[in-house]
Amino acid sequence: MFPAHALASSYIYQTSLLSFSSAELRNMAFPETKLQMPVRSISLPSRIHHPSAKFQAALSQIHLFQNSSDSQSLHASLLNLSELYHSLHQLNHSLPTAQAEHSLDVSATLLDSCDAARNLVLTLREHLLNLQSALRRKDKSMEVQIKEYFSFRKKIKKETNKLLLGLKKKLDDSETTELSVSIFRSLFMFLSTTSTMKTKTCSLKFVSRLISGGHRSSSSIMSELQNLDAVLRSDGDNSKEIKKMLERLEERTEELETALDSLFKSLVQYRVYLLNILTTHS
Repeated sequence: MFPAHALASSYIYQTSLLSFSSAELRNMAFPETKLQMPVRSISLPSRIHHPSAKFQAALSQIHLFQNSSDSQSLHASLLNLSELYHSLHQLNHSLPTAQAEHSLDVSATLLDSCDAARNLVLTLREHLLNLQSALRRKDKSMEVQIKEYFSFRKKIKKETNKLLLGLKKKLDDSETTELSVSIFRSLFMFLSTTSTMKTKTCSLKFVSRLISGGHRSSSSIMSELQNLDAVLRSDGDNSKEIKKMLERLEERTEELETALDSLFKSLVQYRVYLLNILTTHS
C-alpha cells in the first residue's frame, strides 16, 4: 500500500498534466531535443490503370504516330490499337442491340484484315530469313532467293490491293474504327509499295545513303522495304549493305508480327464482349 501523501501527490500531478497541450507534453518528455514530428498525409493512389484512362492514353499515342508509316511507328500504332480494344471490352458499357450488332460486323472485317496482315508479315519474314541464309552461304542460291522474294512482293501487292478495297468503304463513324482502318491502310501500303528504281541507277554510294537514312521515319527517302528492293536490284558487291538491311528488317517484321498477334487477341476479346451484350439483350 502506498502512503496517503504519495497517492495525493500522484493525483495532483496527473490532474495538472491535463492542462497542457500535446506539443507541450512532448517538450516535457524530450526537453533537450524538441523534435518536430512531420505530418504525413494519407491519400489514395490515383486510378491511372482504370480502363477509361488506358483508352485515352492509347488514343493519344495513336494520334502521335498517325502521320508516320515506317515499321517502328506502325509497330507502336498496332500495339496502341490493341490496348484500345482491350480497354473497350473492359469498360462494361451496355450498348443498344442495334449498335452492338453493327459493331460485331465491323469487328469481323477488322479481324479478317488483321489475320491477313499477320500471314503476309509472317511470310515476308520467312523470305528475309531465307535471304540471310543464302547470303551467308555465298552461292548461287542467293539469286534464287532474290527471285522468290520479288515474286512474293508482287503477290503482296495483289493481296493488299484487295484488302484495301475492302477497307475503302466506311465501316462506321466511330473514332476507334476510323483509326483502325487508317492503321491497316498504312500497314498494307508499307508492305506493298515497291521500288521502281532500275538496277543500273542504284549505285553503291546511293545504297549507303539509303542505309544511313533508314533510321529516320517519315523523313527517309523511301520505306525500309523499298530500300531493300533497291539494294537487291543494284549492281556490284553490296553484301554488307544487304546484310545490314536484312537483319534490321527481320527484327522489325518480327515486332510487327508480335503486335498483330496482340491486336488479334484484343479484337477477339472485343467480339466476345459484344456477343455477351447481345446474349443479355435477347
